[in-house]
Amino acid sequence: MKAAHLLVLLCVGLLSVSPAHAHGDEEHGGAENAKLSSEVAGQISKGDIAPSAVQATGATPVSSGHDDAAGGHERAVEAGALVFLQKLHPATVHFPIALFLVAALTELFVMAQRGASLEPAVRVLIYGGAAGGVIAALFGWIHTGFWFGGDAVMQVHRWNGMLIAALGVVLVWLARSPRESRTLLRVGLYSVSALILAQGFLGGELTHGPDHLGFSWI
Repeated sequence: MKAAHLLVLLCVGLLSVSPAHAHGDEEHGGAENAKLSSEVAGQISKGDIAPSAVQATGATPVSSGHDDAAGGHERAVEAGALVFLQKLHPATVHFPIALFLVAALTELFVMAQRGASLEPAVRVLIYGGAAGGVIAALFGWIHTGFWFGGDAVMQVHRWNGMLIAALGVVLVWLARSPRESRTLLRVGLYSVSALILAQGFLGGELTHGPDHLGFSWI
């Protein structure tokens, strides 16, 4: 009986040791494969080994998954930046609206001969309104993309915004040039002011829907 018991204990011991050795070999082999994959990836990046040779050896570069993840992250960041820029158009339109309208109001005091000293202020307001008009038009194209579609309201809003930006640049030239008469400047300034009021209405139609003020003329 003692010999049989000894034989059973010996078999149990062998069975318990064998899986441990097998598991250790697999881990060791996995470490070697990972090291080999890292070396192969470095050689591929240097051009020492062609990708076809990697397939023949069965090694897999470990950096491929990391590169895919990094590329996906970069694309997500780019998409997020574009969405952020598209949302800036409604914020940028307030500057040319305010500056051009205040310039027109200030010019009324100049016309009434009660504020001749306000002419430099009108000039500065025109500079700011023109810069804001160009920026608002630029962000308008970013907002919609390079797209020429849309209904009548969208079409008029788009090209009226471009007209305001162009006339703003003309007003800058008129304001900088010393002239005895301010007639051209005033005609251009009040024309831009009227176009801005119409542009604000069209923007409301696009944002809040048709007849947002109870009427629509397009």
